[in-house]
Parts: sequence; C-alpha cells; structure tokens
Amino acid sequence: MTCGELARLTSALGHEVRLRALSLLSDGRERYLSEIADSLGISRALAKVHLKVLERAGLVESRLVLDRERGKALRYYKAREFELHLNLEVLREVC
Repeated sequence: MTCGELARLTSALGHEVRLRALSLLSDGRERYLSEIADSLGISRALAKVHLKVLERAGLVESRLVLDRERGKALRYYKAREFELHLNLEVLREVC
C-alpha cells in the first residue's frame, strides 16, 4: 500500500454516510443503488457519489446488469472484505 492509497482509504471511511453504506452492505448481499439510497434516506444521486468514493478506495465493488424489459442498466453494489490495521509504525513504513 502506498501513502496515496492509504489516504484514499481513510478519506473514504471518513464520512458517516459512507460508513452507514458499508454497514448496510456488510451482510454480503448485493443491493441496487435505489435500495441503498432508500435505506440511507438520501437521494440516488448522493448515494451514487458516496458509493463511487467507496469503490475507488476498493471497499465496494459494483456490476452493471442490463434489464432488457425495462430498457435500462441497473448497477448493483456489494462490500469487499477488508481489514485496516493502522498505527504509527505502519504509517512510517507506508509514507
């Protein structure tokens, strides 16, 4: 891990909405964007912004499913397994 990757990871974890989204996805179930937004009580647009930050940090993954009946693509998200162990020694080594 590089210092930049660590900064991206800790920044992604530094927002209450993103932590709540990760908690929601922590059961391993895949969820559609609208379901996540509804559960968090925020708009789809705002949920998408937060999920994109989590995805860039490697904390969630998504897949696009084409719904031919409705004529649109649906994006589903799920959490990726991770562990974070951070102390001053690790920080010195990484940065």
